[in-house]
Amino acid sequence: MIRPPVLLNINALTVRNLNVYDHLISNGSYIQCVRWKRKPIWLPTAKSKIFRVPQRPVIPIEDQCELKRLFNNYRTLMKSLMSFFVEKEEERKKNLDFNIVKMNIEKDFEICSNINNQWNKEIAMIRQERLSQERTYRIQEIHKKLKEKKERDLKMQEIIDANIKKVKEEATTFITSKNIDEAILNALENIIDHNIAIDRDGNFYKDEPKKNESSTTSN
Repeated sequence: MIRPPVLLNINALTVRNLNVYDHLISNGSYIQCVRWKRKPIWLPTAKSKIFRVPQRPVIPIEDQCELKRLFNNYRTLMKSLMSFFVEKEEERKKNLDFNIVKMNIEKDFEICSNINNQWNKEIAMIRQERLSQERTYRIQEIHKKLKEKKERDLKMQEIIDANIKKVKEEATTFITSKNIDEAILNALENIIDHNIAIDRDGNFYKDEPKKNESSTTSN
């Protein structure tokens, strides 16, 4: 929006200032507005006040001394603060020096290396203790298993010896090439009849006539 210069018979400077003001208003979301009591700050001094000399305020001596003291304190504080900032800036520049940065890196690496070595020693001690305990437990376990195996072998050997003894006792009745003829004659002379019956009282009945033989005799 542009204001025409014919309104209210105003000069070109005021119109230009108003145009700038309209431009600022169109971008109001990016600016912060300030209110003036009497007139905008960009307007010049009025012609009736150009040659006016303002009267200096009369300040009592006590107030002037107090203001001077406060101002001196403020200036001292600001000077100290500025010196502090300058010192920090110089320190920052020194820290950014290549040699100092390299020295700090080496120093930091040395500190980290010492910490790492200390941790490695502690871990090595813990690992050594753990391995020692595992080794002791493993040795005890091996001794225990060897003892159990020895007991199993002894029991197995006893069983084997008993079986061998039994077989040796039974070996006298085995038929070999030397006594085979005698065994054949003994088998022919002593015929064993396995047709045996037993009743509820426990009596054995042997040499009973067979049904086939009795039926054949009757015929």
